[in-house]
Amino acid sequence: MPENTNDEPVGNVLFIAMDKGIDSETGQLGYGYSPDNGRTFYVTNTIKGRKFRQEDADRLWKFLKPMIEKLVEEKFKNEFIDKVKEEISNDTSKKKSEEG
Repeated sequence: MPENTNDEPVGNVLFIAMDKGIDSETGQLGYGYSPDNGRTFYVTNTIKGRKFRQEDADRLWKFLKPMIEKLVEEKFKNEFIDKVKEEISNDTSKKKSEEG
């Protein structure tokens, strides 16, 4: 269990958030949290910066998805739509000349 001097148990639950400890998965030292009373500890801040897990990305995706969809749509509209139209036009011209 991570060293914990400031947190006091509430009932049978010990709140461990932004406390120092060793990551249960990687063994990395840093500040983090424990969702299960100290059985596991997840480091989120290290000397090399913030550490993210797939679960973090999954939680953020619902906020990022609309922005990314908009950026992809604008990029497609601004950069690719003219090329697509040109390819369609070229393909149609080729078919007409072959038939004609």
